[in-house]
Amino acid sequence: MTTVPSASQWGSPTASRRALLIHGLNSSSHTFHRVASTLAAKGYLVVAPNLLGHALRKPGVDFQVQTLADDLLPYFQAAEYDIVIGHSMGALVVLSLLKYLPKTRPISVVLIDPSLELTAEQMVYPRAMLSNNIRTNPTADDYLASNPLWTREDAIWRSLGNQISRITNSDDHIDGNVPWSFSHLFADKPAAAALTVLIEDLRFNGALKLETVAKFKDVRAVIVPNASHWMQYEFPEVIVEEALRNIEE
Repeated sequence: MTTVPSASQWGSPTASRRALLIHGLNSSSHTFHRVASTLAAKGYLVVAPNLLGHALRKPGVDFQVQTLADDLLPYFQAAEYDIVIGHSMGALVVLSLLKYLPKTRPISVVLIDPSLELTAEQMVYPRAMLSNNIRTNPTADDYLASNPLWTREDAIWRSLGNQISRITNSDDHIDGNVPWSFSHLFADKPAAAALTVLIEDLRFNGALKLETVAKFKDVRAVIVPNASHWMQYEFPEVIVEEALRNIEE
């Protein structure tokens, strides 16, 4: 029997189709509650693991993204997935898992606004922001005030993700992945996998640039209008549509 790490689950255990959703830094499996509920309603068993060092799980032997990915290998040993989705650092975990995906079985992969390449200088702001969020712990009302497209449940889960993160969690994962460079992992995509990258509205000047993704063949890049980095809260239906589009095509 394969033992798998802690996770949240939606849908029927007897469902014939499965989806795996991987959260980002200082978050938890419930960041995907709206995406997961929608997929479950469409007949999927949805599993969302909690990464090492998150949601009260102890850290691994180090903080490398590959270590986070390797910890999730039991999921692929226990079942086959039709859809794999990752948000932010969770998308980098998905990239690190591409080499383990089936070579011939079709699978839909969706990466939500991952920071693929960041210099030390570019990392200064996100490092400060992430660390400050843990230390100051914005409330659900704080998040609602600055994110009008979020629901109260979204804001509660976001606030809780900070509350249950270790005080050094952001710094540990940033320092554990120097240089912050993950674009090369697109080369591990199996030919049978359909891969889509969702990018936040360019007006928000996010870390992921269209040109970073556009240079890769067989990778679909989609800019989501009016979406911030947290599009699983703002436009969960877009994420689901893109995941299903890959399968239907």
